[in-house]
Amino acid sequence: MPNRPSKYLLLAVLVGLTPFLAACGLANRGGTPTSTTVASGTPAQANPGEQQGTIPASAQTQAPPLDAASSPRAAVERFAAVYVNWTYATLAANQGTLAAQAVGEARAAERQAQAQTGRDTPLRRGHIYNRGSIVTVARAGRGPGEWVVVTLEQTGGDQEYAGLGASFHVTFADVQRVAGRWAVSSWRPEV
Repeated sequence: MPNRPSKYLLLAVLVGLTPFLAACGLANRGGTPTSTTVASGTPAQANPGEQQGTIPASAQTQAPPLDAASSPRAAVERFAAVYVNWTYATLAANQGTLAAQAVGEARAAERQAQAQTGRDTPLRRGHIYNRGSIVTVARAGRGPGEWVVVTLEQTGGDQEYAGLGASFHVTFADVQRVAGRWAVSSWRPEV
């Protein structure tokens, strides 16, 4: 019981600092864009090792998210709850769920992660898991689409993952209005 007041104090301090944590990653928001594209949709310059070209029409059109949320906060909370709770056996399915619920960059990132998860032998061999809870979700910017999420997560498993302590994580998220509802469009873990 002697630790209980310190846990509440830590939680209160963290919640109180959330607006300041949110401001840390938003220095360029609303400023000059950092990427350039030609008006036709052709990238201004290909990344090293990639061919110059245009985005195929099939990639430009995207299916709407499954079960979009009724509010920006609900979209972020639902995404976060799935993102922080997984086991080595459920991770690929969780990433598929996240991709189906998301749009844009978040959907692409989760699809890519899902494709790589099947080849992750150390993940399976170590029986790695992650359990987490949402500490707070708050608006991070001027618009309704910018959010910050603070989670408390515990990663574990066999071998070197056994006994790791729980830690706080900060993630910036953007949401997008889709057919009158909301979906996560960008998910950027920071800590």
